Amino acid sequence: MQATIAREITLAGVGVHSGSEVRATFQPAAPGTGIRFKRTDLPGEPEFPVNPLKLTGGHRGTNLACGDQTIHTIEHLMASCYGLGIDNLLVRLDGCELPALDGSARPFIQALSDAGVVRQENPRRINRVMSPTVHSDERGHITAFPHPGFKISFTLKYDNPVIGCQFAEYNVDPKTVQDELSSARTFCLLEEVEELKKANLGRGGSLENALVVDRDRVLNDSLRFPDEFVRHKILDLVGDLATLGGVIQGHFVAHRTGHRHNLALIKEMLERRALIQIEGGRQQLSIEEIREILPHRYPFLLIDRITTMEPGVRAVGVKNVTANEPFFAGHFPQKSVMPGVLILEAMAQVAGVCILALPEPRGKMPFFTGIDGVHFRRLVVPGDQLLIEVGIDRVRGRMGKVKGRALVDSKVAAEGILKFTVM
Repeated sequence: MQATIAREITLAGVGVHSGSEVRATFQPAAPGTGIRFKRTDLPGEPEFPVNPLKLTGGHRGTNLACGDQTIHTIEHLMASCYGLGIDNLLVRLDGCELPALDGSARPFIQALSDAGVVRQENPRRINRVMSPTVHSDERGHITAFPHPGFKISFTLKYDNPVIGCQFAEYNVDPKTVQDELSSARTFCLLEEVEELKKANLGRGGSLENALVVDRDRVLNDSLRFPDEFVRHKILDLVGDLATLGGVIQGHFVAHRTGHRHNLALIKEMLERRALIQIEGGRQQLSIEEIREILPHRYPFLLIDRITTMEPGVRAVGVKNVTANEPFFAGHFPQKSVMPGVLILEAMAQVAGVCILALPEPRGKMPFFTGIDGVHFRRLVVPGDQLLIEVGIDRVRGRMGKVKGRALVDSKVAAEGILKFTVM
């Protein structure tokens, strides 16, 4: 279920880029409202709802735009919210960026935990990678793959002997974020400091809120982990993906990437529909989205819409029966009746969408292997709307069994058990 915090809490500190003192006050928010920022220093106190399509990946952070204003460096807070399962939060901010604190996500997690995390009545959104997606340029590349959980594999490579080449891989869950990733601090090379200041960045940076690396040593007292650098890159990626809201399901493989790559991948997945967002554990599909999953086409695509679906579990589809259906021309032409076998086929197509929406069988084809206990209860004629309900009873390997029924005006027209194999 969704969650927010139990009470208001405030953090204050310097902004790493602006160099200004800033206060961030975190307040509980209603279910379904998401994570929102309110700029209390601007006239009218405008709100900035977190939206991945309104993000920009700067050289040193992820920024959220609203009109001609921007909130900088939101990634550590977003990673903290993911690590605590917080979906709804109002952040009152009196500046243009969040406080840097110690350069990690740990202070945010501690503060939000102290405020208390409370569950709400709405189910969480699920963001599921459905097909492989790649974003690459001359600096690095990142690929998203379908995966039942949330996994990150990251290779970091710097032409610096202190950092060198580091690799880490994590199955990301709340415990991983809190215990393994949240304490990893942001970092930069000493030679980059002057360049950042010339670009009007890093004015609040110090050894208190960032690791600074010279050619032969880390200028800070010590590292928190031997591989703190790559852990922080993974933390940043978690924070960027968390802007989708809810739970992430996918495997992300990154090589020498940063915020710009992460956000470009997210936008590409959304534009290509390589990532689906299931609201409250359920989703709806239009006819265009059904065509992307099923291989069937007119005149044999027999469903018009999926109204409710939990992939691999259950689905409800709609078939609008019209007088110009091609089968009416030859099937009892003097008395228009929808063939019972086509009602079963429509039922099978709803089941097919439900199964093929899962990452593993995506792109494959389901075939009938058996039909049991079929009963036709009433005639289906032009003007009827078939409401088709299916529940996946069992899937073992490539074989499965589905219980389904088709209703007209809440009365059962047909029901039965369909057996299939996915090839």
